[in-house]
Amino acid sequence: MLGKARLLPGVVLLSLVAACGGASSTTAGGVPIVNWYIGNESWLEDVIAACNAESGGAYELRAASLPSNPDQQREQLVRRLAAKDPSIDLIGMDVVWTGEFAKAGWITPFQSGELKTVGSKQQVFTGPYDSAQFDGRQFGAPLNSNTRLLWYRKSVLGNRPVPKTWDELLDTAEALDTKVQETGKRAESLVVFFNALLESAGGSLVEPGEDGESAVALPREPTIKALEVMKRFASSSAAPAALSTSGEDDNRLAFEKPDSGSAFMLNWPFVYPSVLEADPQLAEDYGFAPYPAVLPGKPARPALGGYNLGIGSYTKNRGAALAATNCLTKPAQQRTIATTGGQPSVLRELGNDPAIQKVLPFLPIMTTQLENAAPRPVTPQYNDLSLAVRQVLHPMQDIEPEKSYDSLRDLLERALKSQAVL
Repeated sequence: MLGKARLLPGVVLLSLVAACGGASSTTAGGVPIVNWYIGNESWLEDVIAACNAESGGAYELRAASLPSNPDQQREQLVRRLAAKDPSIDLIGMDVVWTGEFAKAGWITPFQSGELKTVGSKQQVFTGPYDSAQFDGRQFGAPLNSNTRLLWYRKSVLGNRPVPKTWDELLDTAEALDTKVQETGKRAESLVVFFNALLESAGGSLVEPGEDGESAVALPREPTIKALEVMKRFASSSAAPAALSTSGEDDNRLAFEKPDSGSAFMLNWPFVYPSVLEADPQLAEDYGFAPYPAVLPGKPARPALGGYNLGIGSYTKNRGAALAATNCLTKPAQQRTIATTGGQPSVLRELGNDPAIQKVLPFLPIMTTQLENAAPRPVTPQYNDLSLAVRQVLHPMQDIEPEKSYDSLRDLLERALKSQAVL
């Protein structure tokens, strides 16, 4: 969801086994070490080197490697944070972890004025900013962001208009006898898909409940509309044969094949740097457009991805971790993340940055979508909520909108009360 990972030969990678025994909080020379737990990203080496150089010896930022799979990342972090591991200074959190980690007391809130470039909505786009808030306080420092786009093959679409809604998309794909590459495996990507459709239809998964806890929202009409879109897609000729086991990278690879038989793909922008590297000539055939709407005339609310930075509650180097956070969220590092990793900046001042747009020609579309994007619920119960959605809505072709609505509502209510085994 966050982009392609690669090995980082120039970065100090701390093994989780070594860190389990307790990583040192300072270098031999007494410089505070900031252990940054994050998945491997293509831009990581560059931003760490830049911030270490800028620190002038005030701290040394090091990457502590996590698995590439977000679910596995969360599992390892939860175990270590529950054990009050002091080696976790800084965390690259998937945006959906903010509420859970904050409620558990695993990350510390940022005080007013501590964040220099990402501490207000005047500085940060609405979607990323909202994803970093919990219980009226800011627990995350938005680092980068992402929304999904509609990708299409120009040579296949020809003179036909680019679809603006899901109905238009499926009508066009069926008329062309071609496929729409979309995620359908039982994973977080399925929740991302459903949440975007639900929000675009005017609904939401949860709403504020009593005592600061979340309650199930799931209004009937918007939810059934979202489920009808999923059912129609999965049952149509436009659905790939491997839909029920397909993830984001599977979609990318299928769409990259010259004879893929796919005219459309819903995916994150990492697919564009990927095709540029693999086949620059094929990249010229890639078109891009806003995420399709569910309701005609009503803008879509596409999924929001990205990282929030959180400072571990048990760190011995909070001051150094805060300094590193402020360096990583500066425009210079934000620009590097965008141009190297294809992941847009969260900063409003970079919304039309020429250097970024040169690499990401779809930047204006994404800038607009970052204002309308629908963060998945910032709730401490998010993991149980996500598992419940996956359980009911997989495989998509088995969805029966009315019955699936009732099943989903029941399981979500039990999950949020910790009454369901997921």
